[in-house]
Amino acid sequence: MPLAVHHLLGHRPPAVRALWAAAGRRAVSAALCVAVPLGAGVAAGHADLGSAAALGGLTAVYGHQLSHRRRAPVVAGCGAVLVLAVAVCGLAGGSPVLLSVVLGLLAGAATAATAVLRVGPPGALGVVLVGGSASALGAAPSALAGHVAAAAGGAALAWLVVMAPWVRDPAGPERRAVAAAGAAVAGAAPPEAVARALRVADAAVAAGSRRRPSLRPRVRELEAAFLHGLSPADVPPVPPSAPRTAAVRAVPAWVPTAVRTWAGVTGAGLLAAGLGLASTYWASTTAVAVLMGTGARAARTRAVHRVTGTLLGVGVAGLLLAADLPVGVEVVVVGLLLVGVELLVAAQYVLAVAFITPLSLMLVHVGVPDRSGVELIGTRLTETVVGIALALAAGLLLLPRAATRRLPAAVTAAERATAALVTGTGDEGALRTALEGLDEVGTAARAELRPAPGTAAWLHRARWTADVGWGLLAARTRGETDLAAELGERARADGTVSAPVDGGHGA
Repeated sequence: MPLAVHHLLGHRPPAVRALWAAAGRRAVSAALCVAVPLGAGVAAGHADLGSAAALGGLTAVYGHQLSHRRRAPVVAGCGAVLVLAVAVCGLAGGSPVLLSVVLGLLAGAATAATAVLRVGPPGALGVVLVGGSASALGAAPSALAGHVAAAAGGAALAWLVVMAPWVRDPAGPERRAVAAAGAAVAGAAPPEAVARALRVADAAVAAGSRRRPSLRPRVRELEAAFLHGLSPADVPPVPPSAPRTAAVRAVPAWVPTAVRTWAGVTGAGLLAAGLGLASTYWASTTAVAVLMGTGARAARTRAVHRVTGTLLGVGVAGLLLAADLPVGVEVVVVGLLLVGVELLVAAQYVLAVAFITPLSLMLVHVGVPDRSGVELIGTRLTETVVGIALALAAGLLLLPRAATRRLPAAVTAAERATAALVTGTGDEGALRTALEGLDEVGTAARAELRPAPGTAAWLHRARWTADVGWGLLAARTRGETDLAAELGERARADGTVSAPVDGGHGA
């Protein structure tokens, strides 16, 4: 694929069979949870209630990777948040400025909550899309209660559908997580990625079904195989030096992302309102879609993909609206579009956006058929540009060095965990956790366009620290006492063994 085409369209999507195997069941269940209540509302002569119920039905896109025991409360919570978004955005819909502020707060809070609770995608995007679409239904105070009740009914239906596999396959999510961990161990992924897959599998088994034999022995086998198979790197005996920096309090990686998301979503909506655009929520939705990442490079790439996908999606929506389809056919089309989104969102973002755009337009058009399709399409293009511009401003300018400023603390934490293991005051699990955290911060730091001074040296030292840490874990697992002692001596020569292991913040 030519480089320019790759930048515009992203990676080539997998084969349809692979997409269906990975997400087909989830896609169909989500489509049913949206299309069935939408069709029921249309058939009953209350298309607006059908659209509101369909928005609640989008609860079905959350939680599929979680064990059923954890999925039940998490999906219920996601449904409650979506219903809340329908309520507050319905109330705020009459004021574009107030709506922009509300969507920004929802986006920031949802970004933080989904990261802390490890809910997974689509994160804040679903909340903003549902809230914004609910505001477009134009709920008068007399109709708002009906919309909220319909959304709650759709969310309840989605919860039942998402939980239905528990009846026939209680341990399905745990088994799939363990299988994914096994594939990671057998593959050639970096040790940090394999460790994350094993951590996900361990968490899934710990929170999994009690109606089936435990998969924990298999997880332990995979952990042992992973550590036993690690090839100790050729670690230089002397660690690379890094500049002294002022102490920076370590904060979770999601904090700057949540701040950027809040600012970008709020700013996009306010700018769209200031320009007098009709559907300011779409600018906010575009902004949150662009900012779903950890740094400036991710935001820039998603901005390009968002433009390409939106243009494709507007073309698809134009064809659908120009065809003047019967409303029953439009309901079916909504379901098919959601199937496309769910199949593609993790594999090919451009094509997923090309489905999301007409999906949103069709949901609003079915619920409010008196709104012109040409009007809907025309405003989408301008609002998309506004959303991308504000998202890029937030992603590039707001907290541009958040990761590189956290890097020294992450390196120090990993060094202290290594020291604790060498001196017998720590355990292997703590070191693995510290190395995973170091990799997360290092990845974000490498993605920043304007890193803090001295970042290159700290990244070099981070690689040395990771090599020593993973090598030490591998040597201990294989019983290679001489190698373990040598790696311990290298850590001791660096002075990390004598460093206080007090849980403080390093610099």
